[in-house]
Amino acid sequence: MRQLYILSIISLILCSCQKDPNANASTSVGGEIVNSNTPYLTLERNGKLVDSISIEEDGTFTYNFEEDNFEPGLYTFRHNPEGQVFFIEEGDSLLFRVNTKEFDESLMFTGDKSVENNFLMEMYLLNEKDNDVILSYYKVSPEKFISKTDSIKAKRKEKLAELKSENNFSDAFIELADKTIDYEYYDLRERYAFLINTYFNQFRNKIPEDFFHYRKDIDFNDKSLQSYYVYQRFLDNYLKNRAIERCINIENTKDCFDANSVTNLKNRLIISDSIFKIKNLRNLYLTRFARKQINTATNTQQIDSTLQLLKSFNFPNEKYNELKKLGRLQKNYFVGKDVSQSKLLTTEKEKIFLIDILDQPTITITWSVYVSNHTKLHERVNELRNRYPEINFLGVNIDEESNHDLWMKALENFDYNKNFEVKIRARGNDISLYKNFLNKVLLINKKGTIEKANLNLFDPNFENELLEYLNQ
Repeated sequence: MRQLYILSIISLILCSCQKDPNANASTSVGGEIVNSNTPYLTLERNGKLVDSISIEEDGTFTYNFEEDNFEPGLYTFRHNPEGQVFFIEEGDSLLFRVNTKEFDESLMFTGDKSVENNFLMEMYLLNEKDNDVILSYYKVSPEKFISKTDSIKAKRKEKLAELKSENNFSDAFIELADKTIDYEYYDLRERYAFLINTYFNQFRNKIPEDFFHYRKDIDFNDKSLQSYYVYQRFLDNYLKNRAIERCINIENTKDCFDANSVTNLKNRLIISDSIFKIKNLRNLYLTRFARKQINTATNTQQIDSTLQLLKSFNFPNEKYNELKKLGRLQKNYFVGKDVSQSKLLTTEKEKIFLIDILDQPTITITWSVYVSNHTKLHERVNELRNRYPEINFLGVNIDEESNHDLWMKALENFDYNKNFEVKIRARGNDISLYKNFLNKVLLINKKGTIEKANLNLFDPNFENELLEYLNQ
């Protein structure tokens, strides 16, 4: 009944918003956010903020695009920690409703371009399920994987063809939908190849020559897709594989197959500099890989070589200086460094030092309210906490200290154990840099010395490293 009521209200809004056909039609987006986290949402295009939109007390909002500045195509709306893309063209009045507690599953579009956007949303949910496909099929032969991915692509194309026959889609949307299906298909191939390279190397030489046949047709500077998650995820996985291939040709060491190795990240930087011409894309990937390389560096020389490489790329000074500061901060988190005096804040707003709560070896995991993967991190932590009671698992929130209430709301909404949660206390200008330390996992002994760094909770070898430490 609730859904029918909302649909009725939306229909009335649409009817009341109809314009004189002879008048210039405005372009708008509106709807309802159920269980909103903040009193606003943001609108972005190609990675740049378009505007902030106020949410009323009843959860509704509306926004009219400026006619002179409107560009048709893909936009992103964000209501932290979630976000999603939508497609809109001139004169459209698009509405959506979403419940933040089940964001992706509850998102529903109505009004102009509703069929198009619901199709893109369906593709998104299917793409997420493809993670299970990868995990189920990466150990099969390349021939079987090819058959599986060809079948997935064919079904997506059939669905699109069916909708095209029933609706009057614009040429721009049809092109976008086709690209969505194609890049998902390409991404499945790249992810399979990466997993084979990393964990199942015996199949590496069995991948047929035409497995990457699509690569010759890839546009690495597609302006219409530059901020689209499907396109960006493909590019990310493509670059991982190209970096491996480049490394094998030049050095051929075991580091070539480690996505987080300095060697692999350096090669991704070099390849990114060579293929990206769009400023936003180029800076996005150069910054991403440089940040990761600095975050995983184990010594000063590795950090300095990354910064030197960036300088040779004529990297923007502002971004370069931020990474330089990050490098100085990372030098405090090498193995062997003492972090016992790290300043923390408890859920009761008590100011403490890390040493105050180190009664046994401790794994620290940094997370942010504004990044949605914190639920998966905490699920994984709960599994490990039950399995390894001799180790503390401590969630360390890296958001600004002023966001205490938002942090507490997240702990309550997701039922996180407050006894194992702390927040970083403000440290002058450094506090803004901690956003770069998202998902950083450290193993710290009872004295406050870092025993292991650059850990990954989801790495198949993580528990082996844990047992190795416990048994020494």
